Amino acid sequence: MSDARRFELVDLPVGAREAAVPVLIDSFVGVYRWHAKRTLRQVRWVRAARLGEEIVGVSMLEPLTPEVGYVYYLAVLAARRGERIGGLLLDDALERFHRSQIRVVYGAVEEKNAPSLGLFRSRGFRVVERRELGYAEGGLGAWGLRSRMRLVHGERLMGKRLDIEVARSE
Repeated sequence: MSDARRFELVDLPVGAREAAVPVLIDSFVGVYRWHAKRTLRQVRWVRAARLGEEIVGVSMLEPLTPEVGYVYYLAVLAARRGERIGGLLLDDALERFHRSQIRVVYGAVEEKNAPSLGLFRSRGFRVVERRELGYAEGGLGAWGLRSRMRLVHGERLMGKRLDIEVARSE
């Protein structure tokens, strides 16, 4: 395994996002590829993992409400999988959401994608049950938000609460 520190994480502004398309083409097929390319142009934050000038991974992130964030996609070039790039991108996403005062983060993972399920679980995400209490009531239910997440058949919604430190006066 390579050392993840040799990858640089950078923001991709709207005008520079096409550079990430090869990662999406390498990572997705069918409707996922189409949706990932569409989302790349529309999502608020796109982060890229670069090795030199080559983009080897990408994350697409969106605050859905002032309290809720969503990881639309994490993608890594097939030739670079196993080098901890996905974890680097997910940790970066969680840090960005945390800095933005987001309290709950969701992501959708295909049921059959064991590496992605394992990655999200390793960062404290768990599968969100359909009848679970909503995030505002202390659960992770995503009532009213699922349509904005564009979940498709075969995906599992995963969620995690972020610890927001509150400054206390003494």
